[in-house]
Amino acid sequence: MPRRSLGTRRLVVALFLFAAAAASAANITVPTMEVDTYGSMVGSVFALQTYGNMTLQVDGGYKFGGSVDIGLTNNFNLEGFGVGSPPPVTFTGASIVIRQLFSLPLDLTYFVGQNDIFANGDAFSVFGAGPIGTSYRGFMYFPTGPLYNGLYQVQGTGLEMSIGPGTSPVAMDLYAYEDTHDPPFTSPGSYSADARILLNTVPLKLEAFFGGTYSASDPLGLWRTGLLFYASNTNVEFLTEVGIPLYNPATDTFGIDLFYLLVEPRLHMGLFSIVPTFFWHPGAYQQQEDPSEVGTFDVNLNLYAGDPARTAMSGGVEGNFSFQSSTGAAVVKASPWVGFLTSGVEWKLKIEAKLWPFDPTNLLDGFIGMQAEF
Repeated sequence: MPRRSLGTRRLVVALFLFAAAAASAANITVPTMEVDTYGSMVGSVFALQTYGNMTLQVDGGYKFGGSVDIGLTNNFNLEGFGVGSPPPVTFTGASIVIRQLFSLPLDLTYFVGQNDIFANGDAFSVFGAGPIGTSYRGFMYFPTGPLYNGLYQVQGTGLEMSIGPGTSPVAMDLYAYEDTHDPPFTSPGSYSADARILLNTVPLKLEAFFGGTYSASDPLGLWRTGLLFYASNTNVEFLTEVGIPLYNPATDTFGIDLFYLLVEPRLHMGLFSIVPTFFWHPGAYQQQEDPSEVGTFDVNLNLYAGDPARTAMSGGVEGNFSFQSSTGAAVVKASPWVGFLTSGVEWKLKIEAKLWPFDPTNLLDGFIGMQAEF
């Protein structure tokens, strides 16, 4: 969560809602809503942990738009909360956009809180392209660790300038903001700037970014860069996400532990698909250093029938191997899953069996995921 004061957040939301109300024929919609629940043993008790996100989109005509993001994180069963102890629903971000500034192919956005994510594949929706990102991300795969989703997420208070795309296959985004990622790497008075470029064609898609953060406590700056590459033909897709989420030249030794690397080839044979994923974890993510993630890598193999985003029913089994070099621990899991698509809502149910190390008292975990698009 951003470290911006509660008063500032209330002011931003109030300004946003006022602008929406003042806009001619303003429409408020919910373009996306996602809720994931993870059930696992905590000691001798089976407990639920829930994570969710909802976006409110405001359109006030051709020139005005904006959004408010609301997040939900909860470590227990929602039904277990009593009076005076509501579930922690939080404000995560808001933005107001002015489109075609000065009648140019230029959009200017004022934002606060969490904003765009780099190199997760979602940015290509600006071209009208379908989803290309990996499913091996977010809460369903990383419920207890960093919620890996792309290489970096902009977070703070600032401005974004977007150029294109119009009819061009190229788009560019520039960001300047006070960085509000959590300490120890950033503090009040930390300022960041990032640049991103997108190239969209039918067989190939490319996203590259570069950015840095400066504060009095980090006079040499904190640096980041990354690349997403995607290629496809009729039956084969290939995705890679590679980069350095955080490099501090004052303290870091340049090496493989700085890198985020995800490689995912996809083979489709009619209704059947084979998707192996290799993921090397970075030692720091979202401006946070995590020594336990250094040298950690996953190999995930997803064998399934159907298309979770297009067919009424899909299902398969996943095998997962994870190795943590800091402790020498290896974990092997097998996860049968089934998905349903009903009236714009995508459901996914998954049972996760821990095959190694074998512990009959902590053998099974369960997930229920729901994603709706309105």
